[in-house]
Amino acid sequence: MSGNNILIYMGVDEHGKTTLANFLSEAGEVGGGEYRPTKGCRIIEFEVPNVSINGLTTRAEVELWDVSGDRRFENCWPAIQRGAQGVVFVYSPGRDDHARSLDGFYTHFLDQNGLRETQAIVFCHHKPGANGKAAKLSSSFNQIPQIDTQLDEDSGRVRTDFTNFISSVLGQISEAAERQENFILHS
Repeated sequence: MSGNNILIYMGVDEHGKTTLANFLSEAGEVGGGEYRPTKGCRIIEFEVPNVSINGLTTRAEVELWDVSGDRRFENCWPAIQRGAQGVVFVYSPGRDDHARSLDGFYTHFLDQNGLRETQAIVFCHHKPGANGKAAKLSSSFNQIPQIDTQLDEDSGRVRTDFTNFISSVLGQISEAAERQENFILHS
């Protein structure tokens, strides 16, 4: 699909969000090293191969906007969310405080941006050696797919789940554009 497709990548600080973003985009190191918090927003541009959109397989150009979950940068969020076509929420297992934070992110990045639940996904990211079950999320997330991600055990499935999400979002965008074109042609 031509043009860059913007995805917001949002979650609580210090739980491997950037590591997971680096893995999905094949940009930089995955794991290890000392923690360096994202300052505001980091934009990663990359192509996702084998994306299926309305029965056609293509490569999708993606901009993954890795947004800091630090509330100090909240005043930047309205500018960041503008033009977003999907949201990836990320949190750590066993942390109920993370689940509560996701509710605020849901309001800012899904509700206020006019996106539907079908344009979002939740990754419960398990860092290597971390224990814990996925937290019970609020009812706002009932219609959003929730995926456990473990790069050290099942990285192939994580990439497949992400590609399927991209396919779903871009398929919805394509269908909406086609409906709009048909409306204009038949008006």
